Amino acid sequence: MCVARKALICSPNKDETLEHSLVVKLNTQTVFTSDQHWLYPLFELEDYLKQCGTVANNLFLSDKIAGKAAACMIVFLGIKKCHIELLSERAIPVFKANNIEFTYDQLVDHIQCRTEDLINDKMSISETYLFLRKRAGRVQGLSVKMENISVWIEEKLVINRLQLDLGRGEQLIIHGANGAGKTTLLRAMLGLAPITEGTIKIGDFLVGSDQWKANRSIIGYVHQENIKNNFPISSGEVVQIGLGKLRISKSETEYRVEVAMRRTGSFHLIAQPYHTLSGGEKQRVSLARCLCQNARIFLLDEPTSFLDQQGKEDLLLLLHELSQNEAPTMILVSHDLQWIEQLNWPRKELKGGRLC
Repeated sequence: MCVARKALICSPNKDETLEHSLVVKLNTQTVFTSDQHWLYPLFELEDYLKQCGTVANNLFLSDKIAGKAAACMIVFLGIKKCHIELLSERAIPVFKANNIEFTYDQLVDHIQCRTEDLINDKMSISETYLFLRKRAGRVQGLSVKMENISVWIEEKLVINRLQLDLGRGEQLIIHGANGAGKTTLLRAMLGLAPITEGTIKIGDFLVGSDQWKANRSIIGYVHQENIKNNFPISSGEVVQIGLGKLRISKSETEYRVEVAMRRTGSFHLIAQPYHTLSGGEKQRVSLARCLCQNARIFLLDEPTSFLDQQGKEDLLLLLHELSQNEAPTMILVSHDLQWIEQLNWPRKELKGGRLC
């Protein structure tokens, strides 16, 4: 059972909303307060709801100020009733479209906030939430910066002074013709395809440096499942590989493997030989391995190549869940244009060794 956040227990009164920037009640009892500013109280509320397993639609929220961004967050969290002291007119269509019961003390046409201006009407509630989460810095992912990198393979220039700047927790699809160098680019990020010029920086680590080598587990790689073998290894053991050489107890290892496999819906496969799995099951296990190693960058190499339609749909949902919860930085290479249209991530084409 969760207690009121900050151990605050007080009787409801008319002036309570003036004491905190955000107050949340269950019936007449205050269960959560925050004195933070901007959207941080709502992110703190999200943490509280996850921790306690509280049903948000039974709660009543009081906020000092709310614009369109806060309205989208309130909808995303599942709050159904709220009172706002200072409400922007931009929030009203969001509330009405999602059947939120709301009242307010004062209405203004616009709140002076850069974030408000960056949210456009084409963004869904989920897309807005991810955008706000990135602006708040509440992401697991690391930035990726490539500066003028070139890669030669067997005397052929495959990557030609390529540039890429990807922010923390962002997603990117790289598409292009077969042989364009998509897999080579991912291998360069992993340090497996030596670059002949330029630099690749993952967060604060320069790829190839001693510091990066000591932290290589920050990158999780999901490769194409086109290798047939009968190697005697269970799915659980594949996930455990993600822990590498960490010196942790057996019970901690089992716990981390189980949590990662449950997150990807693959725990029921833990004892099953990996080589007997379907393409979709292997992808789930591979993603669980990335979670187990606490990867902050996910590299996915043609993840739909050996999946049927149902497998593709399942992967679509799983990647969406991962982007909302763990929010790692994700780079996916694919030539499956129909599938990546549904994924709806930003796209760049790899052509002539460069990203267009």
